[in-house]
Amino acid sequence: MEFKTLKGISTKEITQVFNEAFSDYFIPLNFTEEQLKSKMVADKTDLSLSVGVFEKGNLVAFILHGFDIIDNQKMVYNGGTGVVHEKRGAGLTKQMYQYIIPLLIVNGIDRIILEVIDKNIQAIKSYEKSGFKTKRHLACYKGKIEISNTNANVEIKELKNYNWQLMESFWDVSPTWQNSIPVVNEIISTNASLGAYVKNQLVGYVIYNPNNNRIQQIAVQKGYRNKRIASTLIVKLKERFGNKLSIINVDKRSSAVNDFFNKIGLKNSLEQIEMEMILGNDNQ
Repeated sequence: MEFKTLKGISTKEITQVFNEAFSDYFIPLNFTEEQLKSKMVADKTDLSLSVGVFEKGNLVAFILHGFDIIDNQKMVYNGGTGVVHEKRGAGLTKQMYQYIIPLLIVNGIDRIILEVIDKNIQAIKSYEKSGFKTKRHLACYKGKIEISNTNANVEIKELKNYNWQLMESFWDVSPTWQNSIPVVNEIISTNASLGAYVKNQLVGYVIYNPNNNRIQQIAVQKGYRNKRIASTLIVKLKERFGNKLSIINVDKRSSAVNDFFNKIGLKNSLEQIEMEMILGNDNQ
């Protein structure tokens, strides 16, 4: 078997192996080439920092890594690890990391992050053996919106530009990679973004991806909470896009946010663990 980066490997070939690897996953996945390409763009995938295993020239396992600089640190994000059925049990995930980590260090990468379903014990153990540690626990929600109460004193307007300095001040916790500022900025043209204003002051916002019916971010300024600001934003989304929506990877430490999603009718459909590996001298 040969280990090398995925630079120069076609999306078509990656899609074929991705679908085979995830066909019996906890949530079976099946992407078209265009859908996987869109996911890779959203994840900021860099094939030169990703790794594959090849047998007789055919791709049989992979790790797709996204890259960005967050809080002045070079980060890579594992947007998907897959091994075709007949090659499982050979420790290929650990071997892929053994291959790619020196390359990441040479490129000055500070951290690797990923999410894994909490019931996927085998994958968690594999990542732990590779050097990952649990960072935080995440909840995923989906369902039908069951809310109608709004605040008549709030004006909802299109949010055409993101004032991140102000919007970040509304946060209790930082979002995970797929809902992070760089990813959201990447797909601003396709997202629906709404701001909640009181006397022309932005006091809350929601960013929604209509392509997958998924909220990417929702937040309310601390002094305006419990005033149906978030509810008003959600009702506006419901009016425009229907009453089905989802949100992934909500930090479970934020009890207020998790309680809100439960109250508006969404169900905790899945839980994940965010894991992290810190690169550098301490890991050598």
